[in-house]
Amino acid sequence: MPDNISITELDFFAAKDALKNYLKGQTQFRDYDFDGSNMNVLLDVMSYNTYMNNFYTNMAYSEMFLDTAQTRQSAISHAKELNYLPRSCISSAARVQIDISPNDAPSFIIIPKGTKFTGRTGNTAYTFSTDRSYTVTQVDGLYCVSNISIYEGKLVTEYYTATSGTTQRFILNNTDVDTSSISVAVRASAAAGAVSTEFTRKDSIFGVISTDPVFYIQPTDSDSYEITFGKDVFGKQPVVNNVIEVSYRISSKTAPNGIRTFTSENIAGYPVTITTIAKSDGGTDRESIESIRFFAPKSIQIQDRAVTESDYEIILKNQFPEIQAISVYGGEELTPPRYGRVVVAVDVQNAEGVSENNKNAYYTYLKERCPIGIEPIVISPEFMFLNVDAKVYYNTKTTTASESDIRVAAKAAIVAYSTNNLSDFRKTFRFSKLGYDIDKSNANILSNDTEVLAIIPINPVLNTATSYTLNFKNILITDHLLTNNESLTDHKPAIKSSQFTYNGKTAFIQDNGAGVLQILRTTSTGFVYLNRNIGSVNYVTGQIIITNLSVSAFIGAEIKIYGRTASKDIAAPKDRIITIREQDINITVYGVRE
Repeated sequence: MPDNISITELDFFAAKDALKNYLKGQTQFRDYDFDGSNMNVLLDVMSYNTYMNNFYTNMAYSEMFLDTAQTRQSAISHAKELNYLPRSCISSAARVQIDISPNDAPSFIIIPKGTKFTGRTGNTAYTFSTDRSYTVTQVDGLYCVSNISIYEGKLVTEYYTATSGTTQRFILNNTDVDTSSISVAVRASAAAGAVSTEFTRKDSIFGVISTDPVFYIQPTDSDSYEITFGKDVFGKQPVVNNVIEVSYRISSKTAPNGIRTFTSENIAGYPVTITTIAKSDGGTDRESIESIRFFAPKSIQIQDRAVTESDYEIILKNQFPEIQAISVYGGEELTPPRYGRVVVAVDVQNAEGVSENNKNAYYTYLKERCPIGIEPIVISPEFMFLNVDAKVYYNTKTTTASESDIRVAAKAAIVAYSTNNLSDFRKTFRFSKLGYDIDKSNANILSNDTEVLAIIPINPVLNTATSYTLNFKNILITDHLLTNNESLTDHKPAIKSSQFTYNGKTAFIQDNGAGVLQILRTTSTGFVYLNRNIGSVNYVTGQIIITNLSVSAFIGAEIKIYGRTASKDIAAPKDRIITIREQDINITVYGVRE
């Protein structure tokens, strides 16, 4: 075979050129016009054939490996070899309180499994239901049950009759099934009153004996799921004429997330009132091909158990796709230490922190996979925000862009920097990189002078003395002693707050450079102390303590406590997420003619 003809070329014209150059090198074709003769048509045919064969071969070999698989069926097939079950769609869930108003005095009221509730988002109604039954008894004359979880999705039941064939398969007819909702019962026959046995789902064969009524779930090439049994080795196998009854929910994925109001028809014939405790969330689409490629190899490594920090992150992110950030550390690092505990700080998409409903789900999932004696603690993360005050200078001689255009471009760059480099645990804010991104946001920007302060917000109850312990966990500046003769305009403290009303005066908190927090207000002639000691600051650890602060009003949704760090780079501790909110970005644009 000639060395200059590629058998793997995926470009049609490159393949044609290779064939043409080969023929030009042959004596008998030396005088041929390959571009203007019938030979050109023959070369086209040969090149098309070569291209199609190469394309098919490339695709076939790509699908042989999980890393290069392009089709979902191929990725799922490889995942099965690793005993990895790709995540299904997940139903949105909410928590509600149900108050029942009977017109008599029953000893108890049953809320059946599958009781339906309706929630709306826009003009679309979604059906939610309970996944188990509840018994409500009278307490102080009220029939009330709280913290009931309801799940979105259409309830479906499918029936299969076992045959004598060993190759019989029980494939579900819907691709949007929420596998966590699957329940299986096996009846002795189709006859009325036949004995029914509930089968329990198992994800592994450990501890399973031949007579255990268990079932397994595996993905199929049709992008659905299949129910399998243990073939009387790792679980009881249904016999001929047994009826397999499979019930599950069909999820609407992300669409029902965020519903806050639910209604229901009468329960047990009695009118009800529904109060929402936690809005619906957690609904998501099935696992993507990219996610399968990433998690399937790691799943076989951790063997569905949580031992190391990365184990917790992998199994939680795989099972709960709404999670966007996780930080895991030992309870011995808490103050005071809690030995035998593992702290899991979780942040979910489109929210600050995590709901109690999700916390409970994460805890239950982890508890079954933790070593004996280890107790997981799921918490919401702490947030530290950054205030960005940027002065941007641009060349008016090289552009017709307005100051507003430059401001929009610079702000977009700051938001993009936060999204791409922060908003996760253990991330460090890099001052120089932010300045670089601002300069590059528009070709006409000459430079920028940017100041960044850390923010920890507080939300005090009005007219109530409250103490706070906050920690920036970064070294704060210490060369800023405040004297009575000094102008506050020129003073750059380590700690300063946004304004609030204190004893009828507009005031703010500021440190004096000697570790004392004070309340001051500005006047036309300088500043006045309203409280010379409202707390303390530790410049080395970044911890501040505010004691018995009582405010009667404040501007906005929070009082911002600003911290000026000694380093322009600000590090996030293991339990802290640093991010930049749009409301904390202030950009001033100056035009310069150069």
